[in-house]
Amino acid sequence: MLRGKHIVVIDDTESIRQFLRFSLEAYGAAVQVTATAAAGLACCEQAPPDLAVLDIGLPDNEGLNILPRLKRLGKHHALPVVVLTVRKDQDSMERAKILGANAYLTKPCFVEDVIEVISRLLAEKHAPHLSLVMPDTPPRPGPQDMLLSKGT
Repeated sequence: MLRGKHIVVIDDTESIRQFLRFSLEAYGAAVQVTATAAAGLACCEQAPPDLAVLDIGLPDNEGLNILPRLKRLGKHHALPVVVLTVRKDQDSMERAKILGANAYLTKPCFVEDVIEVISRLLAEKHAPHLSLVMPDTPPRPGPQDMLLSKGT
């Protein structure tokens, strides 16, 4: 079912990371786990996976802040991302959808449900996602942003 698929799990809870690693590997997936947003992004950029599982509450950054960047990785620049979080509020769910999450699961959940969602997503073809949502922190202006004016 998941044989030969590369999956990255980004979650700050050790027990969740290890449980997902063990469960996904039992289905034949190659799994990498990371505890921070920065490590997760680095891992995915270094060797783009077939799918990422992303927690929202990470110690160094909000998972939803890195979601648009994750979406641009992977095969065909359309990485499937499953958000797996304790947050059940409508705002988080809607924001994740707008930013391109392919699925939103809340903890606690059954591992069979996670495996089913991941299997379904890996079987689908994914088109690149374009997010029109502005990041929380706008980019800093640089020299390329300076206006040049003709002196009089």
